[in-house]
Amino acid sequence: MVIVIGSNFGYTVLAAVGITLQCFATAVSITGARKKYNVNYPDNGGGRYSDKLSDEDWVAFNNAKRTSDNYLEQVGMVLVALVLAGLYQPKLAASFGATYMLGRFVYARSYISGGPDKRIYGAFILGISFLAMVITAGYNAVTTTILA
Repeated sequence: MVIVIGSNFGYTVLAAVGITLQCFATAVSITGARKKYNVNYPDNGGGRYSDKLSDEDWVAFNNAKRTSDNYLEQVGMVLVALVLAGLYQPKLAASFGATYMLGRFVYARSYISGGPDKRIYGAFILGISFLAMVITAGYNAVTTTILA
């Protein structure tokens, strides 16, 4: 089997770049939270510096930190699924990537402003988007190999 990467694959690449930049921006935003709450490196929210925070500030810092950590935990899987889906259906995959970014935005804003219980809407959007990427990649792989 030969995969020809067409010009429409550029849409998938744009989505991948967007996800990468959003992940980077989310990680950089933690620098601001560190300064705001005076939580220096290497403290990740459970060490000596964070022990000096009030309960409210500790929760606020950790909510912000979790948004970044969660993105970093998942970005590898998401980019792989996006690129694999994009090899077969680049515009569809790119739309899933854009929807994933929207979900990540809602997830982060909701988590930071309302805590873990409020992240569900963003988690739903990004979860469905990721699942759609995986299904698209898997379906096309099966139909072009096993069922071909």
